[in-house]
Amino acid sequence: MLNRKPQGVLCDISGVLKNSVNGKDEAIEQSIKAFERLQQSGMPYVLCTNESCYSTAEMARKLNRIGFKISPDKIISPVSVVKQIIKENGHRPYILVNEKVVGEFDQFDQSDPDVVVVGDAEDDFTYETMNNTFRLLVGGIEQQEYLILEKVGFRICRKYYYDSG
Repeated sequence: MLNRKPQGVLCDISGVLKNSVNGKDEAIEQSIKAFERLQQSGMPYVLCTNESCYSTAEMARKLNRIGFKISPDKIISPVSVVKQIIKENGHRPYILVNEKVVGEFDQFDQSDPDVVVVGDAEDDFTYETMNNTFRLLVGGIEQQEYLILEKVGFRICRKYYYDSG
């Protein structure tokens, strides 16, 4: 039980506001009404998702199509967080992410990368792309901080197996 009034709401999207049924998004029963009440209350809120295949703009469009009224600036996603980290630290990323969000990283200088971003790249997870990613980490930027973006969040990785034979 809270001893004081909440100062804001952090709400997950998938499984709380919507579900995907046979590849089609559907609002969860009463979630649109509940969300409208939250918006009318004036309580600060942010929606969050761990879906790394969509930009916040696309996530907002998906929600708006099924009846919500939401703007992208009210959504936090792995992509938006990684973009913020890259921007704040002046990184030059090597990007291996889902083709739907590759364009989200066009604003960054990607020459001579100093950080690697790996996400839900689906069919682009090939031996060649993973080997290129690994070689960048081991051969060029192993001493730099690097991020692996997964559906579950971020990991800092600094270990690998090397066989000289």
